[in-house]
Amino acid sequence: MATGYVFDEIFTQHDFPGHPESANRLWVVMDHLIKQNLLSRLTRVPTRPATQTELLRCHHPRHVERVEEISRRGGGMLDADTYTNAFSYEAAARAAGGVVDLTAAVLEGRLNNGFALVRPPGHHATPTRAMGFCLFSTIAVAARAARFDYGLERVAIIDFDVHHGNGTQDVLIEDPTVLFVSSHEYPYYPGSGALTEIGEGEARGATVNIPVSMGVGDAGYKQLYGEVVFPILRRFQPELILVSAGFDAHWNDPLANIGLSLTGYHWLSQRLVELATELCQGRIVFVLEGGYNLEVLALGVGNVFRALLGDADSQDPLGPSPWREPDVSSLLAKLKAIHNVV
Repeated sequence: MATGYVFDEIFTQHDFPGHPESANRLWVVMDHLIKQNLLSRLTRVPTRPATQTELLRCHHPRHVERVEEISRRGGGMLDADTYTNAFSYEAAARAAGGVVDLTAAVLEGRLNNGFALVRPPGHHATPTRAMGFCLFSTIAVAARAARFDYGLERVAIIDFDVHHGNGTQDVLIEDPTVLFVSSHEYPYYPGSGALTEIGEGEARGATVNIPVSMGVGDAGYKQLYGEVVFPILRRFQPELILVSAGFDAHWNDPLANIGLSLTGYHWLSQRLVELATELCQGRIVFVLEGGYNLEVLALGVGNVFRALLGDADSQDPLGPSPWREPDVSSLLAKLKAIHNVV
C-alpha cells in the first residue's frame, strides 16, 4: 500500500509561450519532489486517454469534438484565456483518464491515496465550454466514474483553488450523490459561486459555496472549514473524497488575493486526509488545479504529499500573509444558517 501520483510528459506539451498556465508549472513540481526525496516514496500510475463514455458523462459531445478538432488542426484560442495546441486534446484526455485510474487504484485498495499532477486544469470546464485555462472537467469525470463504474453512492469534492469551480458545479448541479464544496475569492473570476448557489432539484444542499473576501487567510479558513465544511462532510458521510487542489490562494500568488500561507495549506490538507481516514477508509485523491507562483506551487504540492504519506513536517519559507485578515463571523453565520450546521 502506498501513495500514488499521476504524471505524464504529454501534460507539458500542452503549452503556450508567456501564458501563466505553463508547462513549467509541472517541471518545477517534479524537480522539487526529486530534490526532497519524495518522488522515490511514491507509486506512479500510468495515464491513458479517458474514454468517450467517461468524457460524455460530463460533457456535451460537441464540446469534446470541438476540443479534439481544434487540437488536431494545430490549436487555437478557445476564449481570451484558454489556449490549445496540437497536444492539448491528448493532454486533457490523459489528464482525465489518469485521475480516473488513480481513483480506481485507491478504490480497489492498490493504493492508500494519491495526487494527480495533471494539466491542463479542469474545474472551470463546463458541460459545453472550455474556459479559465480548462478543457475538460477532470475531477467531475473521476467522480462520475467512481459512481457509475464502482457503485459508490456518495462522493465529496472539495475545491480550495482561489477561483470558484464553476465547471465542476455546472456538471454536478443536479446530482445529489456528489457533495461539491468550493471556497474561493468573491467577487472574482469567473463571477459565480455565491452563497445562494446550493444545488438544484433533488440536489439542493449538495452544493456549498464559501465566497470569501480578499485577504481572509489562515485563521479565516480554519474557522470556515472547521465549523462548516468538516461538519457537512461528516453529515454527508462520503465514500470517497476528491480535492481540487489549487495553490493560487497563497498570499504571494500573482493572480489572486486571498492570503493563505503554505502552513495554512498544509493544515487544510492534513485535516482532509484525517477526515478521509475517519469517514471513508482513507480514500482521498488530490487533483492539481491552479497556482502560479512556481515556488509556492512546488512547496505546496510537496506538503500535500507529506500529508498523504503521513509525515508531520511541512515547509513554509515564505511565512504568513503580511495582510490583516478580515473577520469571517458574518459569513460563518450565513453559511451555518443556509446549510443547517449547528
